[in-house]
Amino acid sequence: MSHFLSNENMGLHIRVVLDTRKIAKKATEETGIEHFPVRLRVTYDRKRRYFKTDLPPLSTKDWEKIEKGVRMSTLQRELFHGIRDIEARAHSIAEDLHPFSFPVFKTRFFSGANITSNTLLGMFNAHIDRLEKEERLSTASSYHYALQSLLKYRKTLNWNDLHPEFFEGYESYMRKRGKSQNTIGMYLRSLRTIVNQGRAQGIIDQSTYPFGKTSQGKYQIPSSVNTKRALSSDEIQKIKDATPAVGSRAERARDFWLFSYYINGCNIKDIAYLTWSEIDFEENMVRFVRKKTQRANKGRLVKVSAVLSPIAKEVIEKYSKPSNSSNDFVFSIISKSDTAKQKHNKLQDFTKHINIGLKQLAELLGIEKNITTYTARHSHATALINSGASLEFIMDQFKHASMQTTMNYVDSIDDSKRKDMAKLL
Repeated sequence: MSHFLSNENMGLHIRVVLDTRKIAKKATEETGIEHFPVRLRVTYDRKRRYFKTDLPPLSTKDWEKIEKGVRMSTLQRELFHGIRDIEARAHSIAEDLHPFSFPVFKTRFFSGANITSNTLLGMFNAHIDRLEKEERLSTASSYHYALQSLLKYRKTLNWNDLHPEFFEGYESYMRKRGKSQNTIGMYLRSLRTIVNQGRAQGIIDQSTYPFGKTSQGKYQIPSSVNTKRALSSDEIQKIKDATPAVGSRAERARDFWLFSYYINGCNIKDIAYLTWSEIDFEENMVRFVRKKTQRANKGRLVKVSAVLSPIAKEVIEKYSKPSNSSNDFVFSIISKSDTAKQKHNKLQDFTKHINIGLKQLAELLGIEKNITTYTARHSHATALINSGASLEFIMDQFKHASMQTTMNYVDSIDDSKRKDMAKLL
């Protein structure tokens, strides 16, 4: 029933034994015959540890029959198979530990979890399932694409694969296929989330945790590159003055881009979920909680406050549907009766169509930059900074938790602003 593991864990010996070092008092008193506990003995690097099992205490006579596997009673035969199951499970756990660690082995052995659920692939899929059940479909989709990308690079993804050489190889593989640093970083941060779950469960020991500083022999995930997405004041004015064909995709794209730009750069999801109760026409204000941060800030929901500009009002009048309920959505992008999946799909389709329309608009206006729905947010922040607004003001405008997040949205200051500032020197 014993077995030695090979490769990195060579010399690891696992066996279920009768631990005769200590008498099982209760069983001995009941039968009048000495009984001893049945334990899992693990030996590694000349160190030995014993782990409890659910098997009942046995006499040396019963143990000898079970070890030999002959002339066993029904109970002894059941114990024989139980011992084999324990050893097989212990080997499965140990084979995933490189190098072997007694604390990690103990955590996994007593977790009672199915081995399959502790595999890297199993935990990745389980995380995606949880996100879908929580109706966080955009995030679930992001993790799904990350997993598919990793499996294209390595068909079998195991905990043992997670070392700096693996990540460096994956990064090189992605770059050769024209993938951006932001995409690579996003996918690997998704993987790191799963790895952190594994570490919390004791599947990965701290000594073998792969992420960290390169100077410490770890792998450092590529940081996001802040691609400048903001439009200049002249380009924004061109969009305001544009007169695309009535009813065209470009016209619709222009209108919703300007709505986003004026409502603090709110994204399409926030526009889709905007309700009449969040618009105050008397005060000319819009107040809403960003969908992106709503889950993370459950205990302290912070509302974004934006001035309802004349252009934003025009967009509401043009595309909204009258309603008797203040809880109805302003725009008919999604419906209250839609399932989470239907809402997700409608948002994706709407965003796709707006971005196509923005591309057509850019060609019409001679703007070479790639205008997307996301450009409005960066353009709003950059316009504020060029108008003299402080970073603290912009941070409050976007309700960011840190100044660094605000800095990521601010594009470079334009030359006219530099010249104005130079006059003050």
